[in-house]
Amino acid sequence: MIYILLLYIVGQLAYHHVYAAILIGIILFVSMMIKRQTMLMISIGCTICLLGYYVETLIPIPQPDIGNVANQQTAVTPLNTVIHIDSLPIKKDTFYSATGRVHEQSYRLIIRDLTADTRRYSARFWATHVCKIDGTIKAATNHTQAPALFVQQLDMAQCTPYHNLTLSEWIMMIRNTAIERLIHSRLPGYPYIIALVTGTTDYIPFIQKQLLKNLGISHLFAVSGTHVGILTDLLYLIGKRLPIPLYITQLFLLALLPMFLIFSGNSPSAQRAVVMACLVIIFARFIKQTTLHILLLSYLFLSFYDPSIHYHVGFQFSYAICFLLITLRNIYLHQTFFRAMITTSFISVLGTIPISYQHFNELQWLGLVSNIFFIPLYGICIIPLSFLATFLALIAPNILCLFTYPFMLLFSIHKFFIVLLTPLTHWKLILPAFGEIGYLMMMVFVASAAYLLAKRQRKMLLLWIVVALCTVILSHPQYENRMTLIDVGQGDAILFETQTGETLLIDTGGTREDPKRANHKFNITDQKLYPLLKKRGIRHIDYLVITHPHADHMGELAHLANRVDIGNIIINPSHFNQPYARLVRNVRQQERAQVWVYQQLSHLKLGDFSFQFLDSDIASSDDPNEHSIVTLATINKTTMMLMGDATTENEEKLITSYSLPKVDILKVGHHGSKTSSSEAFLDKIEPKIALISVAKHNMYHLPSPMIIERFKTYHIPVYTTADNHHVVVTFNAQAARGYTLTNDVN
Repeated sequence: MIYILLLYIVGQLAYHHVYAAILIGIILFVSMMIKRQTMLMISIGCTICLLGYYVETLIPIPQPDIGNVANQQTAVTPLNTVIHIDSLPIKKDTFYSATGRVHEQSYRLIIRDLTADTRRYSARFWATHVCKIDGTIKAATNHTQAPALFVQQLDMAQCTPYHNLTLSEWIMMIRNTAIERLIHSRLPGYPYIIALVTGTTDYIPFIQKQLLKNLGISHLFAVSGTHVGILTDLLYLIGKRLPIPLYITQLFLLALLPMFLIFSGNSPSAQRAVVMACLVIIFARFIKQTTLHILLLSYLFLSFYDPSIHYHVGFQFSYAICFLLITLRNIYLHQTFFRAMITTSFISVLGTIPISYQHFNELQWLGLVSNIFFIPLYGICIIPLSFLATFLALIAPNILCLFTYPFMLLFSIHKFFIVLLTPLTHWKLILPAFGEIGYLMMMVFVASAAYLLAKRQRKMLLLWIVVALCTVILSHPQYENRMTLIDVGQGDAILFETQTGETLLIDTGGTREDPKRANHKFNITDQKLYPLLKKRGIRHIDYLVITHPHADHMGELAHLANRVDIGNIIINPSHFNQPYARLVRNVRQQERAQVWVYQQLSHLKLGDFSFQFLDSDIASSDDPNEHSIVTLATINKTTMMLMGDATTENEEKLITSYSLPKVDILKVGHHGSKTSSSEAFLDKIEPKIALISVAKHNMYHLPSPMIIERFKTYHIPVYTTADNHHVVVTFNAQAARGYTLTNDVN
């Protein structure tokens, strides 16, 4: 039975990763022959494998929303209706956020203004009222998100009673009541308590959430097997103390666990844990023989119930880790507590490797260390106490003060561990993208490491890990001569790479005009820049050109410096205000980088590329755009001109000051604004194609229709990041035009 279930999953895997699926399939079929399975069983296995592949072809692959980032918007639809708000509105920087439903369609609510203080309205009010709203819908950026509903103002006077509560709405009201009372209790660590029990991390500060993620312990705050196991054990323990038959306790759990799933947010990891727990209760007599069966059956059940769920990263992590922990359980079941902690932490990290490679190009190795500290603290103390505190918050909130000192002690220990381990978060283990061969190698490493661990070949395992680490650190994808116009929304970031591995980045992108807000919760570096650099194995930027001091061009400088090394920074210091100048100085000191004024380094040679930084500075202008560094780049016989935010005034100066060449590729100035790309300039350089870095449906309505029409008049094709995500130009002397143009949507 296990072989049949596994081969079905292998068939699904083959649709996405054929080499890895062939490897696993060979291992399974060899194992079947060693165990003398009949030819009939092997034939059934082959058929089931093909069935898994066929079923997977019927499931549409979720596609990314091309060009969506930061202040960028997807298609927007007006909506005037009534909405049932499911969660407590939370005050963010300049808006309130919540979740709600309109005719069973869930939305993420972004409310700009409320006519009254939300603290005046209880969880019961939100559960028993619907509110009239006038807003706009923005499509979800990926399949794991609900669409966003933007509401300028929520008038509380427009909320009317709603009495027909369903069971799930009653459960959500109880959940919100618990959250409300935990907030009012002001228990030490209450945001973490709320996250542990209800699955919502909205009350944990963003920087703290990022730190938990970097430490590799964010899984503790996603309701999963640990939480469900603790809850089940607590209820079994209570049931044993009561004069009731065991089957009554089991029936109670079978009724309670699905309700807890709704209470905890219905995440994929919670679904896996609850379905497995229910199957374990049903097949309790056969648990030793059916643990792996139950895991695989729960996978099939959830996959058939929601076919797209196995595209959810949390779902993949949950099953991969659980599969290895079950398969290798004989190794740690009889170990001492401390050794078992180390072993299970290692197995958990091992199970994440292929998924981390595919989705993040980075391995959260720190979880191997941090889990040893945090899992006992949370599993033994904080999670059980959080369940108890939440229960009492519902029935006797006045006695929550009794938990003040226990939680104060526990979260002091939590904070101590955080401070102790935080310095290690600066050490990143990047897994560059090598395509399907890379995924296959990750699977080979995991399979061989699991085999050596099962055979207790510790020395060979250690040697194998060292070899793998050296390979990952020293290897990189094949270097190419290419330029990438990176999709950073309404900003600029252009990456040049050479065949010799050198890099030059023009601008960093950014979203805010105030550099003092550099630590704002959203940063494009982590969303777009760094993922691309990791994918290509780039750990060092040789030269960073900052065209001019605007946040959409240099706002990500501090974040970028925290992720990669920067060797040299090229600037035009004219019109750098104090905050931006201080930002450059801080990065220079942090990175020990050399700062150049662009006139000092007017020509630069990197591999086959030649860069010339043109002086188009309008000295008398107060507009920072008119102090942009304009870059002329050449490779082989291809010429590119990158304009920053230069205006027509700069273009006129370039025409009069330089003998400008004909240009193959023009990176259009100022995101296609009508202040750039004059007819005289286009007549002079005669570009073959134009590239524009711009956000889709941005508030500035760029690129200007007038400029687009002008390019059409000149028969110049235009490619934007809004339509194509990352625009990649790969240079090859053998290509018809000397280069090929593609887009990178991952």
